Amino acid sequence: MSNLPEVVAAAPAPAAERAGYSPILWLNLLCLDAPIVAVSWQWLFAHSFGADLNLALRALLFLTAWLIYLADRFADTIKLPPDSPISLRHRFCREHTIGWWVAIVIIFFLDLSLALRSLDLQMLLLGGTLAALCALYLFANHSLGGKWRPIPVKEKAIGVLFAAGTTLGVVGQLPGLTISFGVAVLLFAILCTYNCLSIAVWERELDAAQGKASFMTGWPMAERALKTVGYGLALVALACTLFWRFAFPLWLCLAVSALLLVRLNLAGRLPRDQRTALADLVLLTPLLALPFFLQ
Repeated sequence: MSNLPEVVAAAPAPAAERAGYSPILWLNLLCLDAPIVAVSWQWLFAHSFGADLNLALRALLFLTAWLIYLADRFADTIKLPPDSPISLRHRFCREHTIGWWVAIVIIFFLDLSLALRSLDLQMLLLGGTLAALCALYLFANHSLGGKWRPIPVKEKAIGVLFAAGTTLGVVGQLPGLTISFGVAVLLFAILCTYNCLSIAVWERELDAAQGKASFMTGWPMAERALKTVGYGLALVALACTLFWRFAFPLWLCLAVSALLLVRLNLAGRLPRDQRTALADLVLLTPLLALPFFLQ
């Protein structure tokens, strides 16, 4: 959990401090961690269920996820008052506003061009529908100024949309949907939501100082249940190996990611910004599955 002294007013980061950022922090500052996580899980889902994804589908997911996270970070940052307490990632965005906007425009046109050239009509319609839902989430979130009702709408929306976007390309390459695939997507959506709820706990004081609402600002006692949720998710994922052993690497990665998030929730002494950056990187467990598929 973040300590109150960590919530400080924004101040430009000295050059020496920026030079000392770890690679993990740089990935988070540049919004690259989420698209890397998405592509990793897309690969794992594809290999587990026998889908053959071309390079264009992988590149589209990476660009789309990057675009959404850049736009969300930009919209979040410009709404913050100049003297408001601010996280490191939002401070970095504020210091590079022009470059940030240029990156959003360039990535948007690259993403759109690649989609029109590489997707068939069915995938364009599916992708367009999901993109519209993401745009609706961004509009709702930022038009409300982050002041959601104290129910887990925001965190659940992010978790479900991230899981849907990650697996959409895989769905388009499967001959049919199966119960095992549906269970895997559901557990992945829960894992992504658990990730968002964990970050909401660590940044609760910051959200409160900025006038934002999350599930954890409305229901702070729910923090006590996070450890149980993480252990429960890991247990369910491991139990799935008894029914669908062919997807053992996927179930294992779901379980390990859940346990790593539990560990992060117990690491109260970690600085808030490092903890938040690590929250996405502990989802890179599909790298553990490489040996299974390279044999």
